Amino acid sequence: MDAGPALDHAGAPADAPALDLPGAPALSAAALRHAFGQYPTGVAVVTTHRADAALRAMTINSFASLSLAPPLIVWSLCGHSQDLPLYRAGQPFGISILSAGQTAIARHFADGRLRHAALPEAMTRHASGIAVVRGAVAHLLCTVERTLPGGDHVMIVGRVAHVETAPADTLAFHRGRYAHLKAP
Repeated sequence: MDAGPALDHAGAPADAPALDLPGAPALSAAALRHAFGQYPTGVAVVTTHRADAALRAMTINSFASLSLAPPLIVWSLCGHSQDLPLYRAGQPFGISILSAGQTAIARHFADGRLRHAALPEAMTRHASGIAVVRGAVAHLLCTVERTLPGGDHVMIVGRVAHVETAPADTLAFHRGRYAHLKAP
């Protein structure tokens, strides 16, 4: 069985040449951001606590399922985020997948100046002690399995220990705007 190309220490194929596209314009960050924006994503809030029990929360749309066995998810965090040290192996965290009516919560926790300010009316504590967003369509309680470098971000791989879901329309993000996805 072929195991595929050997990987270097950064996780990239050791012998992968750059793609040569003669005559193509140089790839700009703006063009890439625009292309990425064409793909609708869900909106979630990830929560954890500092050692002094202070809540840390942020809105993410980089969340994705990774594996059913073992139960793993992945999301990414900017590599220079002040919160990055909180997401070390074994650290518990929660993912709240937001419902369509939770745009204000998404905006609050997306704002770098506000996101560490608690919203007591929006949050509740699960019996595990992990904070989650009240009224979300899903809660996933996880621990950090590992972190992996990914360009200017760090991928956080989480092992899911518990899930809860509720029937409701889901909040999405598409082309720089929040949108609602209707439940069937």
